[in-house]
This record gives sequence, structure tokens and C-alpha cells, in this order.
Amino acid sequence: MKTIVCTVLLGLLITASWAQSASELLARSDDSRSIPDMGFEVKLTNFEGSQMSDESTLVGVLKLGGDHNRVLLAFIDPASSRGQKFLVDGDAVYILFVRTTNPIRLSPLEVLTGQASNGDVVRTFAQDYDVAAMTQEDREGIPSYHFSLVAKDKANTSSYKTVQLWVEIKTFRLQYAEYYAASGILLKKAFYRDYRAVLGKEFPFTVDIQAGDNPQKHTIMSFSKTAKMSLPETEFRRTYLNSWTPEVPK
Repeated sequence: MKTIVCTVLLGLLITASWAQSASELLARSDDSRSIPDMGFEVKLTNFEGSQMSDESTLVGVLKLGGDHNRVLLAFIDPASSRGQKFLVDGDAVYILFVRTTNPIRLSPLEVLTGQASNGDVVRTFAQDYDVAAMTQEDREGIPSYHFSLVAKDKANTSSYKTVQLWVEIKTFRLQYAEYYAASGILLKKAFYRDYRAVLGKEFPFTVDIQAGDNPQKHTIMSFSKTAKMSLPETEFRRTYLNSWTPEVPK
């Protein structure tokens, strides 16, 4: 009987140790590219195959939080969208149209443009997802951690219910992700590239986001400017969105 009990306890301890280790590795990957108080300019270019369909430019500010991240975004181009502002507060997304005063709440899955949603601009995972499984494997010849993630119970409004991630073991750079709906349908794929040193971190300046059902439909998200930009917590609120004045990083 003692042998059985000891075996069960050992199994539970190993499982708990693995879960902690996998969660810590995921958090380390998030941290390696997460820049507190970052201002940025980003261009979103939509493609149908090799043909560009349209292009937009936005500026924004990121605020990292202990519970979730917050992002302010504003279109500066094209002219038809200029002045539209967004607040991404965890999975809550609000839009303020030009010449209006009351922000409207959007679904977290509603797109910003093309295949890119608001949450794709700066995305982390450890706060909203549990690690269901983790393996080590090569991806395109690079030794990688492969994480299988499931949305935490508290994050039942998460844009994606399950996510598959590949993270380079040596650098902890996020390489590739697949995002799935609760039904199991692949919603989109994202390739993270062109890492550069920014404010002491390694940040992917290019993200290629492809439609899950048609990789010919994709959006290239390219960061062109980044800088330290610290705003108080009070400015990352729905009620303040009308007063926020977007700035292009210098």
C-alpha cells in the first residue's frame, strides 16, 4: 500500500514540476520580447496572394500589467480611417470613431485590418493560457519548444481557445503560432521574424499573419519606429479614449 501511495505522490510531484517548468518557459518567452511602456508606429499591409490590396499605418502605446496588457492605437493613414482610436484592455476592445464621444465595445476577434486583429499588435500568452503540453522538436532546422496552450477558465472571452506555439530554445524567440477557435477550426497562422534589439529586449519587427483557410490572404505587420513612452494607468481607460492624443515615436 505504501508503495502505491509513494508512486502516486511521485507522479503528482513530477506532473506539478513539469507544469511549473513549462509555464515558466512560456513566461520567459513572453518576457524576452515584452517591452513596458513602449510607443510604436506599425504598418499593416494586406495581400491577396502576391498582390497588395491595401495598407494602413497606426501609432500606439503599450502598457504591461500584472493581470493583462493594455494598448492604445490610432490610425494615421489612410485618410478614410485617420483619427479612429482603439483601446485594447486585455480581451476588451473599444473603438472611438472620428467626431464621436462614446467608444463602442468590439468582439476581440473583430479585425483591425486584413488578417490582423487588435490583440495581434502586441501579444503575450502566459497570463491567459495554460500549458496543456510541451515538447522539444526542430522547426525549420531550429531546436524549439512546442507549446500546446488552452485558454484559462478566467479568460473565457479569449480570442482563441487553443494556441500552438513554437519558441526557439536558444533565444526564446517566438517563431510561429497557430490560433484555433473553440470548434477546433484553424483561424490563422502567424510567423514572427526580423527580431531587433529594442530597449533591452528582442522584438519581432515583422509578423506575417495568414488566414487559416487560405494562406494567400495575409497581412504583414511591420514596425518602423519604437521608443520609450510612458503614460499613466488612468489614460488606458475607455472613458479617457476621447482625450488621448496619439504621438508618433521619435
